[in-house]
This record gives sequence, C-alpha cells and structure tokens, in this order.
Amino acid sequence: EQAMQMGNYRLVVRLLYLKTLKQLSDRELIHWLPEKTNQAYVLEIADQAKQQEFAQLTTQFEYIWYGEFFIDKNSFAPIQESFHQFNQHKA
Repeated sequence: EQAMQMGNYRLVVRLLYLKTLKQLSDRELIHWLPEKTNQAYVLEIADQAKQQEFAQLTTQFEYIWYGEFFIDKNSFAPIQESFHQFNQHKA
C-alpha cells in the first residue's frame, strides 16, 4: 500500500510477484528455495495452462524489475489485474 501511494509501481510489481511465489508455495505448486531462479519455478508448475500464465507474469516482472522499466499508474493497472486473475484461480 505504501509503495503504491508513493507511486513506486516497480516495487509494487516486485511485491506482487513475491506474493504470487508465496501463494504457489503454500498451495504446493512449487517448492520455494532461495537459490532457485524464476524460470525454475515456472518449470515446476505441472498444469500447462497455469505454467504459461505464470511464465507471462514472470516475464513482466523481470522486464519491469531487472530491466528497470518505468511504470506509471496507467501501465500498472493491467499488470495488477493479471496478477489478481492468476492468484484467484485455484489449482
């Protein structure tokens, strides 16, 4: 909330990604370990449709976070929605 209020949407995307990893781990769809790469987590997801969705989220996250891509409120809204939709689906 604080990062969003400050307009730090890059950080919000990072936090959404970490929250998604946590939820995947809690649902036992991935086995979280600090030394694993994001791509390793993608490959762990057995359901192909869910794996593909998560791969897209991972690409968005990596482009924004590691690519230091500037993101404003308007470009953040669809990204936030894609994370929300992914995390709403139960596996």
